[in-house]
Amino acid sequence: MNELSNDILLYRAISKKRWIDPENGVIQPVAFELRFRQKTQQYERGVSCDLTPNLCYQYIDKCFGIIELSVGDVRALGLEVDNDHDSHVNIINFPNPDLEEKEYELILDKLAQKARLYQNWLDNPRSR
Repeated sequence: MNELSNDILLYRAISKKRWIDPENGVIQPVAFELRFRQKTQQYERGVSCDLTPNLCYQYIDKCFGIIELSVGDVRALGLEVDNDHDSHVNIINFPNPDLEEKEYELILDKLAQKARLYQNWLDNPRSR
């Protein structure tokens, strides 16, 4: 797909309430954790995002809000954005959570700090 410029915004659906601090709306690092797949015994390749807010939650049962961050913020942390479809992207090149635990946790913290709460639906989640 096309190379994305640093000013492009990414949107990530908040599928778990614990991804946001309900008191102050701060994004938690857990929102960017790579999921471990039991079937393959490996972590996912990246963290899923979309290029438009209304598409980021179309495949989940319940959405508690939307996270926004820029491609430039992601790249500044040494990560990359893989534009694998017209509107879908993955944040990739995370440190290995098992072999580089401290670096991985630091990246999660920094992503959470860069992220902004674009839409808050904690009290009234959107359903598919």
